[in-house]
Amino acid sequence: MTEVEKERLDFADCLEFNMEKARQDIVEFVRNEVKNFGKDGVLVGLSGGMDSSTVAYLCVEALGKDKVMGLILPERDSNPKNIDDAMNLAKSLDIPHQKIDISPIIKDLGAYDLVSYEEASDRTAIEQAVERARIISGEELPSTEHFSPTTATKSSSSAKNQFAAFATAKTRTRMMVLYFHAIVKNYLLVGTTDLSEFSIGVYDRYGDGASDISILKHLYKTQIKQLAKHIGVPDHIVNKPSSGDLFGMGLPNEVFIGLSYLKLDNILCGIRSGVADDVISRKSGVQPDVVESVRKAMKDATFVASLPLSPSPP
Repeated sequence: MTEVEKERLDFADCLEFNMEKARQDIVEFVRNEVKNFGKDGVLVGLSGGMDSSTVAYLCVEALGKDKVMGLILPERDSNPKNIDDAMNLAKSLDIPHQKIDISPIIKDLGAYDLVSYEEASDRTAIEQAVERARIISGEELPSTEHFSPTTATKSSSSAKNQFAAFATAKTRTRMMVLYFHAIVKNYLLVGTTDLSEFSIGVYDRYGDGASDISILKHLYKTQIKQLAKHIGVPDHIVNKPSSGDLFGMGLPNEVFIGLSYLKLDNILCGIRSGVADDVISRKSGVQPDVVESVRKAMKDATFVASLPLSPSPP
């Protein structure tokens, strides 16, 4: 892309994609990988959100309803509306599904002793806490491994460690249960991570980032929203704010990120197209330090994706 082309870059064009081709490519990919892995079907963790619902729809198209298993994994702090949406989606797709309360596992780990139900449900306190961790601040990226409502008022490493344990206990318990059932059934576990969150590290690499195949990781969140509408995912799910559902009040991911997904995707698209920060800033309607913060988050995410580290060969 020439400098003139970069200056003229329209983010709407940058994010434009052929939804029907994307649908067909993903469906074919799922079919091929199930065959290549020698599996009997796929398993999807259903959260009631847009990403997992889109994955379920595409997998049903690829394999048929009898070869797609949905697992719904509520725990103490889950939003009941999300659980209802996940159950209703599984029923509407007529796929085998099961709801498993993972609260006892998390409780036995001692995670609920670290953050009480009242603390996890205090949206005001958590919104105030996240101020220090938002991407736009240029500080540490908010994720299950970094963010804590406790760390906003307590700077000790002990407080950070306690909340990290609380959050990752949830994401990694979910993944353990998903993998257990996938292995028992000889199914592939299908991930639901998208390109927007993957690019800036808003995922847990051993939790929601772990899977056998990941069929949305090449698409930005705004593109997935278009695709979801295209394939018929219910509007109330498509339009629901995306959330990791780690807290009782269902804090949207955009609050953690500090940007709308549209602005984030515009910035990411501009960066990957080699556009200068001042042009990205002007065209996406954000301050230059926001673009710089996203660049830093992308660099940090690349490092996290490279873990675990190992010594160089002798």
